[in-house]
Amino acid sequence: MSKNTALDSMETMLKESGSSHTVLLTSFRRNGQARGTPVGMRSANRKLYFMTPASTWKARRLAHTPRVQLALCTFGGKVLSPPAEGTARRLAGAEAKRGRKLICVGPYGFLMNLLFLLLYPGDKTAVYEVSLHPERQGEAGNAHGSQAAFAQTQQE
Repeated sequence: MSKNTALDSMETMLKESGSSHTVLLTSFRRNGQARGTPVGMRSANRKLYFMTPASTWKARRLAHTPRVQLALCTFGGKVLSPPAEGTARRLAGAEAKRGRKLICVGPYGFLMNLLFLLLYPGDKTAVYEVSLHPERQGEAGNAHGSQAAFAQTQQE
């Protein structure tokens, strides 16, 4: 995904429809433990979209706990912005096709789409839509000790 230095928060990314950036997606295990993974996301219509193989651990965690924390980051996972709370939803059918078209834009998107089509055909690719909770961004560190979990994720 492109490195856009003008982005300084997840809210800024949402406002710039069509922008893409690497985002640290922090999903939660059943016991509440946070696990962060850098993921390429694209914004469209005040939502964020990403693809991942359906067999990954993040997809399994999102299946039972859709709550996520998002922060802009580098490709290696170094956080560049404060975390924001959100909810991830797996798309299916026509929604998944529309989400995939939103994600796979430009030459890099074309290559990623081709890679996913070859390696993870059909339902082996999970397409997600993430909605942020702007009213809860200020309290992102208060829910279930997630600030400590987010900090722990950064140290790993």
